[in-house]
Amino acid sequence: MELNEQRVLDTFLELVKIDTPSYFERPMADHLLQTLRELGLDVIEDEAGNQVLRGVGKETRHLLEHEKQTGNVIATLKGTVQGAPKLLFTAHMDTVVAAPGIQTHNDNGVIRTDGKTILGADDRAGIAALLEAIRFLQESNVEHGDLQFAFTIAEETGLYGSLYLDQQKIHADYAFVMDSGGPPDTIIVASPTEVDFTVLIYGKAAHSGVNPEDGLNAISVAADAISNLKLGRIDEETTINIGVIQGGEKTNIVCDRCEILGEVRSRNDQKLSEQLSKVHSAFQMAGEKWGAKVEVTEQKIYYGFNLSDEDEVVRLAQEGLRRVGIEPKLAPRGGGSDTNNLNAKGIPAVNLGVGANQDHTVEENLRVQDLVDATRLVVGIIQTAAERAGVEAR
Repeated sequence: MELNEQRVLDTFLELVKIDTPSYFERPMADHLLQTLRELGLDVIEDEAGNQVLRGVGKETRHLLEHEKQTGNVIATLKGTVQGAPKLLFTAHMDTVVAAPGIQTHNDNGVIRTDGKTILGADDRAGIAALLEAIRFLQESNVEHGDLQFAFTIAEETGLYGSLYLDQQKIHADYAFVMDSGGPPDTIIVASPTEVDFTVLIYGKAAHSGVNPEDGLNAISVAADAISNLKLGRIDEETTINIGVIQGGEKTNIVCDRCEILGEVRSRNDQKLSEQLSKVHSAFQMAGEKWGAKVEVTEQKIYYGFNLSDEDEVVRLAQEGLRRVGIEPKLAPRGGGSDTNNLNAKGIPAVNLGVGANQDHTVEENLRVQDLVDATRLVVGIIQTAAERAGVEAR
């Protein structure tokens, strides 16, 4: 039986109209709970939403107080083959920003919006591929091992859904995250560890026109420190960025407090530590030079992972691609995804392309063929894993 290409596209176009930015995934969760139950899967919702709520800032918590908290949706499909590896497939339910009133059109096999909103292919394409793969398995009576599908929350704001995924409800040997940009021929096998840092600089207020010499401008201290840091790409596996600088109240007051938010990412732990040390040194030295109090704190956002074609999860993805006529490529990625947290939890995982391009912008688009190939890839991995079983039994 051939994959229903029109249905997977229709599913995607239906999903993008469900507007669910991070922390407001309830409509998508309800849609998936109903759809998956109608498909005959055992479906639950975990308590990740409550854990995320406790960890967000006061402003976000106030916005969410009257919302029904949404957890990760976890669906289980019992296998028809004994002894096959147990597989987990994931996609996230949130989009990077809201997209109310989204309007899409098909431009010669490429889905775009009218340029006023994001498309949300990140990660509606992943969800659509998984739903169609499930339908195909059931309609075609494809033999498969035990399968689970997790649809996570708050991925775009810090991978929180997968961080708080109830591991007691997950029974998988390997995981495949349907969330990488670009075509599905590339298997993401490495990703950095990310550590965010916050710098607080305390200066001294004074009137900027009357007695500025009595003040100590915290922004000047910050500028001095930042000028001694190399930002951007450090090497092929390490980056550093300062993304937010805020401080001061009015132009006629010497700024007495400045806050700097930044991050360091690297696939090499030693390089990560070295760059973080440079951040500490630059700000502490500037503080000593100017006589300002400086506080630097760090928070590890997620752990990196490094896999190779020697790892079984990578081999399954490679064979799945070859099964559908696509030659696989292995590549690292500079960003994080739910893949990082799954590997940290001890579930070997790779990230796979679903066709989204220029995601997180209003130019975001999706090649229909990539979406279809991503769906075929899911089925191919499932079939490949079923063949690993020593004995098949219904």
